[in-house]
Amino acid sequence: MRAKLTPIQKRHNRRDFDCGNEQLNNYLANSARSSDSKRMTRTFVLEDPRDSNRVMGFVTLTPTTIDIPDECFAGRKLKSPVPALLLAKMAVDIRYKGQGCGKRLFTYSIITAAEISDAVGGVGLVIDAKDQDAKAFYLDRAGDDLEIIDETGLKLWLPIGVCNFIAGMA
Repeated sequence: MRAKLTPIQKRHNRRDFDCGNEQLNNYLANSARSSDSKRMTRTFVLEDPRDSNRVMGFVTLTPTTIDIPDECFAGRKLKSPVPALLLAKMAVDIRYKGQGCGKRLFTYSIITAAEISDAVGGVGLVIDAKDQDAKAFYLDRAGDDLEIIDETGLKLWLPIGVCNFIAGMA
């Protein structure tokens, strides 16, 4: 049975979630649903197929604008700032690591960026990687198509053409 991806709901057991990062655990437990209900962000959770209240992983998306550095090949002709979709937070519970949950959440984010761009515009998916390990996860999945767009090296951009390509394959 496959895990269901659904918008965050009150019934989801957010306090039992543990990704190994206290900041992300606290966000899911205390802020994700409130931010979602106020329409500031959208959080989607993967539900355990054996217990639909258990959260296997989550991703939080929100609109943003970005300044694309001149060094970014795909953004050279764009006037900054430009609209995009921000993958603000993403985590997988340690009990479900290695089962493809992160890949599924990331793919969902890419497809959503393509759909939103088609509907209202946007230049791609911006990713706020929380640390070097998270950055390595995204680079492993999107490779050379990801461009670093800030001095910390943790803000990444996947151009809309790549998002559209991936969305067409999914």
